[in-house]
Amino acid sequence: MFAHFRKAALFTLALVALLLPAAAVTFFAGDRASDNPLEAARSYLKAIHARDYREAYRFISSADRIVFDQASYLQSQVALGGFTIQLAKQLAADMQIRVIERENKDTRARLTLDYKIPAADELSSLLHNWDQEKLNALSGAEEKRIIDALKNMKQARNMITTEGRETFNLVQENGHWKIFLDWASGTKVSFAAVVPPNDTIEVAVLRRTLFAGMDEPFQTSLKVRNRGQREVVARIDHRIEPKEFTDRIAMIACGFLRPLTLNPGEEREVSSAYLLDPGFPKNTPLNIIFEFNLASSQPLGLGKGRTMPPREAMDVGK
Repeated sequence: MFAHFRKAALFTLALVALLLPAAAVTFFAGDRASDNPLEAARSYLKAIHARDYREAYRFISSADRIVFDQASYLQSQVALGGFTIQLAKQLAADMQIRVIERENKDTRARLTLDYKIPAADELSSLLHNWDQEKLNALSGAEEKRIIDALKNMKQARNMITTEGRETFNLVQENGHWKIFLDWASGTKVSFAAVVPPNDTIEVAVLRRTLFAGMDEPFQTSLKVRNRGQREVVARIDHRIEPKEFTDRIAMIACGFLRPLTLNPGEEREVSSAYLLDPGFPKNTPLNIIFEFNLASSQPLGLGKGRTMPPREAMDVGK
């Protein structure tokens, strides 16, 4: 399920689905029951794109839950809260979906879905760049202004759209369909960030833990903010643990191969995608650590790095 990780850090793309006309959503009349594969896949996809991970976990199979309990799952990724998640849920609700392939056999099913969403860039200024701290501090009047503006944009039907595709395997449990992610056969990958011992930058790893398959690319994203008063340049290096497996993981995309230049107060979200070598040993946890080194026109006293503790949703922002 590469699409799930591929733009996982760019969650805003999925959240703006409110702008699509409700009539454009493609569903089958008989598929609105809570115990059918399409509805389960749709609900899971909607929750993931709204970053409502507590809701998403409800649709995950019991076999996967044994591998990764709810508390660990919720701690593994940055979620939303307050007015921000209210917006996210409302926007994700009208996502345009089309069924590409559908297979059912007894208690198992497989669905491939295409979905279409407006590009997020057009909403960045209206939604404070999805800065949860700012959005959650808005007054009732300001919240209403945003909601009204989104409704007007939805009616205009002139948004640039971005498309995605997901394939879901599902299993039927006690009459209800659940998403089978097969975490048991995947490699547990953990991500962390190490920054210099000063308060110049904040880094949040948006997806801290995932289970990667040998044939599926996986991705995480970082949200980086310059909290200083002057421009900084950040170089991000990768450290793989265990070291002996460094050559068994390929970087297939990276948004920070070049140093990041951040103005005072600027926040940037960057992503990196990987693929495991087929020979990567099973049941071997993998750690990918992002080490930040800074250079700027101000003295930064670069010393031994420290690991940033997990932050709340969009705490750098999330």
